[in-house]
Amino acid sequence: MLQQTPFRLGQFRVEPLECAIYLSDSEKQSLQPKFIEVLCYLASHYPRVVPRQELIEHIWQGNGYVGEKALTNAIWHLRQALKHPDGSESIQTIRKSGYQLLREPEYLSPPKTLAPAASETSSTNQRRRYPPLWLWVLPMPLLLLVFWWLQTEELSPISGIEVITTQPGMELFPAPTPDGRHVVYKWRRPDGSMDLYMQDTQQPNLSPKQLTFDEENEGRAVWDMTGKVLYFRRKNDDLETCNMIKLDVQSLQEQIIGKCPLGGDLHYLDITPDNSTLAYWGLEGVADKPAVYRRRINSESNETPVCLTECDMRDRDMAFSPNGQYLAISRRLSRFSENIYLHDLATGQERLMIEGESDIVGITWHPDGKHLVYGVQRADSRSGYLLNVVTGRLTPLNIEGFSYPSFAKQTPWLYFQTRSEFYQIAYLPLANDLPSSPFPFLQSDYNHKYPDYSNASDSIAYLSNESGNYEIWIADADGNQRQQLTELKRPVLFPKWSHDGKRIAFLAANADGSGDSLMVVEVATKRISRVPSPYNGHYRVTWTADDSALVGSIYMNEDTEERERELFLLPLDGSPVTQLTYDGGRHGVLLEDGSLLYTRSEPGLYRLSPGSEQSELLISAEQFGTRYSWTLADDGIIYFTDPGTRYKDIKHYDARSGEIKPILRLPVPEVVTESSFSLDSKRQRLLFSNTIKYQSDIKRLKHLELN
Repeated sequence: MLQQTPFRLGQFRVEPLECAIYLSDSEKQSLQPKFIEVLCYLASHYPRVVPRQELIEHIWQGNGYVGEKALTNAIWHLRQALKHPDGSESIQTIRKSGYQLLREPEYLSPPKTLAPAASETSSTNQRRRYPPLWLWVLPMPLLLLVFWWLQTEELSPISGIEVITTQPGMELFPAPTPDGRHVVYKWRRPDGSMDLYMQDTQQPNLSPKQLTFDEENEGRAVWDMTGKVLYFRRKNDDLETCNMIKLDVQSLQEQIIGKCPLGGDLHYLDITPDNSTLAYWGLEGVADKPAVYRRRINSESNETPVCLTECDMRDRDMAFSPNGQYLAISRRLSRFSENIYLHDLATGQERLMIEGESDIVGITWHPDGKHLVYGVQRADSRSGYLLNVVTGRLTPLNIEGFSYPSFAKQTPWLYFQTRSEFYQIAYLPLANDLPSSPFPFLQSDYNHKYPDYSNASDSIAYLSNESGNYEIWIADADGNQRQQLTELKRPVLFPKWSHDGKRIAFLAANADGSGDSLMVVEVATKRISRVPSPYNGHYRVTWTADDSALVGSIYMNEDTEERERELFLLPLDGSPVTQLTYDGGRHGVLLEDGSLLYTRSEPGLYRLSPGSEQSELLISAEQFGTRYSWTLADDGIIYFTDPGTRYKDIKHYDARSGEIKPILRLPVPEVVTESSFSLDSKRQRLLFSNTIKYQSDIKRLKHLELN
């Protein structure tokens, strides 16, 4: 019930019926009804600390997924609205408890309540609507039909979507011309080769025009406002070069306008509305940190890169508003938590818009300058949202696989990619005399990844999104007797059995989004415990031979994801952690004799003997091109390596002779990048993650209903 009685909080007067807050009886701030409901509930329970879950239960009827994000958004807006001239706050956060009103409310008359107003917010699940009372007198069959209609009407997907590309493989990162007629995209063909192509949407029967012709890697492209010039980045990992390219689309004449950083993805690029500046994400500059940088298009090629926001922020994707005043940016709090902010380019002031998403996959502005569309990825499932930046209202688009949206600049046509990824666990027989392709081990309608076999329990641990989130599951050696071990409902990764087959170590995002922790689950009881660690950024782990500790990669500095990582020994009993490597260790196994086999940031496999400060190269970089896809065998090491862009090889290293023998060659699309390798020595088979379906198409929506 929504309280309707006005009350004062210091200098502010709150008018619930108006959904407004007044400062000194003059200046009025209108807020969403849900925000006012939160404030009224805190006021009615003053001075008690109100738990977050209680607010979610009361305001959002217990819808945890919606309420978690909406409540955080509500508290932020209320703090802005109730900030006193002296800078003092009206609401404080009590860590791990909830929220408390700092000033006693003064009611202007005895408090009264009324039914809450309709919500002005939306989320992944649309607000549940209930029929009017007169419907309850209808016969039961008709009543059930009405309920069915209400539910299906709310959850129906957006109509009017046009399919633009249908080529085999993956069409990625659509970039429409300002008038929306043509769209450029990156086509990753089934053989693994990649180039930029352009499709004329008014002549769909014409084949797309190829724009680049090379073996290098082109990134996302952007158009200037003339619709004649295209900008993109091109990277050559072998030559260690990255260049920014200006392409005349008619003549296909290219010009290198500057260098770009080798570190970081090529997915994130935008151009200012006046065509003067490119913004991009990467690892470069004096700070040498992942950030959003700018490059003036007509500047000298050796111009020093400048951060568009602060270099110590972990910004990633970006989009300039149509008037050039704002930059919408996605910012990583950790590898499992990402927010969206509006950054005022003139003042540097920022406004938090979206909080706590696991992975933002694309942002674009509607030409009206009042709406953003963005994509998110959760447990390998992609979806899109429409955000009103004025009111904060969020509406799901209900488009399966939605990601990397892009509006045409001069017309509100929305282009986007629909990407589906389907992962299963496969095994490769190793004892066969004849070469063999991988066989399916665990197949269902859900994704399964990162298998790890336990010889002691004769079981497989793996990730599955069957519950809607990736959780830790186990199955017997035939893939049967499946059992879910965790219900954390937040990202988890990299399950690893202890040698005795009683526990599984894994990586999990922290509930508050601050980072991640190493966890251990006991299989018999499902009890989960945290591995003591002073760090909040970890990666894959292995167990020591006696199962008393973990060997894992730790981010020494969370701001540099690809650098300052080393291998540490993390005892389970809380003893101090011990640094094992000082040369960029990434993934390692501590053997019974105390020696460490490990990989670094650069290719190659290394061995560090006990008491030694200098490691030795065991397998050369030319032969060993993986960091994580390797496992110990009885007589050596089995591993993936990447001899080219179109395929991967599985090889065996004989520890006695030093001989390297190829086992199998697989096309790149079938192999999950940095897949876990696990050897089932009883059956002489190798388990790994396999790609069953890997498809992306470009689509268009001409009429998007705005909120």
